[in-house]
Amino acid sequence: MIKKLMLIIVGNVLCFNAAFAEETVSDSTLPKAPYVSIQTVKQWQSAGREFLFVDVRRPDEYKAGHLPKAVNIPYDQVENRKKEIPLDRPVVFYCTQSTWRAPYAANVMADAGLNNVYVLEGGASAWNAGGQEIQGDDPAQKAAIVPKPKDLTPNFKHPPIREYKIKMSLTRAQLKEFDGKNGRPAYIAVNGQIYDVTVSRLWRAGEHDPSHGEVYAGKDLTVELEKSPHGDKHLKDFPVVGSLID
Repeated sequence: MIKKLMLIIVGNVLCFNAAFAEETVSDSTLPKAPYVSIQTVKQWQSAGREFLFVDVRRPDEYKAGHLPKAVNIPYDQVENRKKEIPLDRPVVFYCTQSTWRAPYAANVMADAGLNNVYVLEGGASAWNAGGQEIQGDDPAQKAAIVPKPKDLTPNFKHPPIREYKIKMSLTRAQLKEFDGKNGRPAYIAVNGQIYDVTVSRLWRAGEHDPSHGEVYAGKDLTVELEKSPHGDKHLKDFPVVGSLID
C-alpha cells in the first residue's frame, strides 16, 4: 500500500513538472542586441555610412578619451534618456571592454523595440589597441582610454519577473530544455537551486554577457560563478524556480 502510494505521488510530481515545462516553453524570450566587430564599423566609416557611438561609461572616463563623435550616456541613465537615441541609423554602444555596461545598455534599448542597436566587440580598449582615432575633451592632454574604475557598482533594472509560487524540481536533463533559445525560458542552477534569468538584460538568447560564448542557460553554473568576479550576488534579483535533482 505504501509503495503504491509513493508511485502515485511520484507520478503526480512528474506530471506537474511536465505540464509546467510545457506552459513555460510558450513564453517568449526578450530581444538581444547583437555585437558588431571593429572591422565592420571601420567598413561603415569607409563607406560613409552614418552611425552613432554611445559611450556608456562615467563622464570622467568619457572626458579622458572616447571614440570619434561619441555621445556620453552612462549605462544606468540610458532607460531614462532613450529619446536621445536616434532611430534612423545604427547606434553602437561601448564601454571599456564591452563587458557588462554596454550590453546592458544596448539590451535596454532592444527592450524598447529598437532594432538598430549594437554592442562594440572589445569596447574602447580594443578600438584603441587597433590604432583607431581617440578623442578627448581636454586639448591640453593626450586622449586616452582609462582603465575601468575599480569602484564600479552595478546598477541594474530588469523587466518584470515571473513569480513561482509553486516550486518544481528538475533533473539536469530537464534543465537543458530551458536554454533561452527559440522562445524558451532561460534557467540556470547554482548550488542546487534553479533560477529564472529570462528577463535579465545580461542573459539574452540563452547566453550570458560578458561570457563571450562560454556561459549558457540550461546548465548548472555553480563552478562558473565561483570563478567569476561577482559570484552569485546578483542572483537575488531573480526568482527561484525550484531545485536541481539528480
